[in-house]
Amino acid sequence: MSPTIFQDTKVLICVGSGGVGKTTVAASLAVLAAKEGKRVLVLTIDPAKRLAQTLGIEGSKDITKVPGQNFAGELYASVIDHKKTFDDFVARAARRAESAEKIYKNRLYQQLSTNLSGSQEFTALEKLYSCYESGEFDLIILDTPPTKHAIDFLHAPQKLSALFNEGVAKWFRDPEGKKSGFFGQLLQTGTRQVLKILETLTGSTFIHELGDFFTNIEQWQEQLLKRTVDVHRLLVAPSTQFCLVTSFDQAKLKEAEYFSREIKKGGYHLTTVVLNRVFPYWLDLRSEDKSQKGHGDLVSLYSQMRSYYNQRDLIYQQFEANIRKEARVFRIPDLVKDISDLSGLEELSGLIAEGEKKT
Repeated sequence: MSPTIFQDTKVLICVGSGGVGKTTVAASLAVLAAKEGKRVLVLTIDPAKRLAQTLGIEGSKDITKVPGQNFAGELYASVIDHKKTFDDFVARAARRAESAEKIYKNRLYQQLSTNLSGSQEFTALEKLYSCYESGEFDLIILDTPPTKHAIDFLHAPQKLSALFNEGVAKWFRDPEGKKSGFFGQLLQTGTRQVLKILETLTGSTFIHELGDFFTNIEQWQEQLLKRTVDVHRLLVAPSTQFCLVTSFDQAKLKEAEYFSREIKKGGYHLTTVVLNRVFPYWLDLRSEDKSQKGHGDLVSLYSQMRSYYNQRDLIYQQFEANIRKEARVFRIPDLVKDISDLSGLEELSGLIAEGEKKT
C-alpha cells in the first residue's frame, strides 16, 4: 500500500452514519498501520461483541494491547467510557478535590455527562486529545459516535460548551441579583419569575441542584471552553486526517458529497473516502463475461447479478468523479462474512491496501 493514507498523520478520524461498517474499518486501518511499524491506538465507542473480544477490550475501559498480534509495530485499543472521561476532565480542571466530588454527586451533572446531546462527542474528543497529549502513540484512530449526519460530530462540542457560557451560568448562579447593580437587579426580576415557574413545574429540589451545579462548575467552565478550542485546533491541524466511511445507499452517498464540501468549509482535512461492501468479494466486473456456458438457471442468475452490480458501478463512478477533487476514494468488497477475529481484520486491512493501490 502507498503510505499516503498515514503519511504525516498523527490522528485519523473515521466518520460516517451507523450501519456502514465504520468500526470494523477503523480497526482494520489500525491493523494496517501496526503492520507498517507504527505504535497505534484505536479508540472506539460501541464495538460489536465479537470485535471487542478480538481487540481484547470486552468488558474493559482501559487502553489494552490487542492480544495475539505479530506486527512490526504495536496495536492498542480502548472503548471510550463517557462518564469516566468526563469525570477525569473535571478532576483535572477543578482546583480542589472536594469541589469535584460535589459536582459528581449533582444529579444534573450525572445526566449531563452521559445523556445530554453533544456529551458523547465531547468525551470522545476529550479522550482523543488526552491520548494525543500523552505522546505515547505514533497514530491514534478515532471511531466516532454514529450520527444522523457526520457533520454533527464536529459541531457537537461547540454546542455543549455554549451551555457553559458565563452569561448563562451567571444567570443561574446569582438568581437573586445580590451581586448586581440597579440594571442587573432589574434583569434578575425576570430571572426570579422564570425560576418560580420552573420550581412549580419541577420542584424546588431541581432548582436547588441547578443553582449548585452552576456554582460548582465555575472553577472548571473556563477549562472546558479552553479545551474545546484546543480540540478544534487539533481537528484542523494538517496532521489530523478524516476518513469518511459510506456504503451503497444513494442517500449515504449524497451525504458523503455534502460532508466533503462542509468539511472543507470548516478547514478540516478529508483525505479518504471508503466505499464499504461495494461488491461480493468473488465478483470481478472487469473480467470478461463468460456466463454463456453452464447450467441455464445459474447462467441466468449470474447474468442478472452482474447486470445489477454493473448498474451500481455506474453510480459509484459518478460519485467518485464528484468527490475525487476533495479526497481519494477506494472500495472494499463485501466479504460476505462477519469479521470476528484478528485474522479477519488483517484480511480486511489487505483489501484496504489493494484499494489504495488502485486509486
